[in-house]
Amino acid sequence: MRKKKDLPLVILKSLEPFVNLRGDKFEVIEPKQNLLHVIDKEIDSSFHFIIEKYQKQGNGNFQFLMKRSPKSHNENGEYQTWVEIAHLSKQFESWIKLLDEYDTVNSFFDDPIIKSFEEEFFAEFELIEDEADIYPLNTNQILMLDSHLENIENKLSDFTTPKNASNIEDIKSEITELRENLTTKSKKWVVKKLTTVWAKIAKQGTKFIKSFLAESNKQIIVQGVKGLIEFVKENGTDLIN
Repeated sequence: MRKKKDLPLVILKSLEPFVNLRGDKFEVIEPKQNLLHVIDKEIDSSFHFIIEKYQKQGNGNFQFLMKRSPKSHNENGEYQTWVEIAHLSKQFESWIKLLDEYDTVNSFFDDPIIKSFEEEFFAEFELIEDEADIYPLNTNQILMLDSHLENIENKLSDFTTPKNASNIEDIKSEITELRENLTTKSKKWVVKKLTTVWAKIAKQGTKFIKSFLAESNKQIIVQGVKGLIEFVKENGTDLIN
């Protein structure tokens, strides 16, 4: 694994503003073999902003090899180029602006029903703490949520029909991805993903809402994620044992 003392101080200082950077549209993740790796927070998006390496020019200045997607308004594919260190922030701001415009543009590919349910469910969590964008759930919360998701996954097969089979598989796929990332993603990412699962379940009909999203059961999860473990112990011990 790369260590910070493997890099020149000028490189570390130029990347320092990104260390604790957070936003509604993006997430800074572990760079691994890269110097910087930022991804679009939308679950199924492949958009990214990556700094792969640096080089020193003959004049003593440094450059970064940047790779980003989308490239521009006209091209949504990947774009790679060398950029001066001084221009890094400008390149990143341009990328964020593209994400903002994708988020606000109306299209036939959006599902207003699922979006409405997502907003309703997400509002119940009231994630006002600053660290929700950075830190994960604690272990009790992770185990509680994993049990909740496992219960849903096991019961979904009983509600599968030829008509809704593809939708049920899509929900199961969302659950699998969420369970696999409970320990590696931020609290806010987990909650957003959970509300997407709930929203897709709600769209299947009132029978699904009654069976999977009864208010009492839903509140156990909401209060547990918000840290009110005593509420969970009193109202839903089966979810955390």
